[in-house]
Amino acid sequence: MSPEELTAHLSNLGEAADVVEAIDDPARQCRRGWNLSGWTYELIPWGVRFVYRGEAAVIASVRPAGPQVLVTQSAN
Repeated sequence: MSPEELTAHLSNLGEAADVVEAIDDPARQCRRGWNLSGWTYELIPWGVRFVYRGEAAVIASVRPAGPQVLVTQSAN
């Protein structure tokens, strides 16, 4: 899955949690039809950072003002 495709799946932290679980469980990936090979994650305050092959990062975090999810992409 590309960083752009992953970003499209992240509209809330519940979905981010599903991706975290799928990274750790290849059977779950298969059931979802996802290929998350090359992806790792790091838990950060108020969210999670997804890293693709050590370079591109997709960050899903909660804004302090409310429950909205802010998803950003960056290249390291």
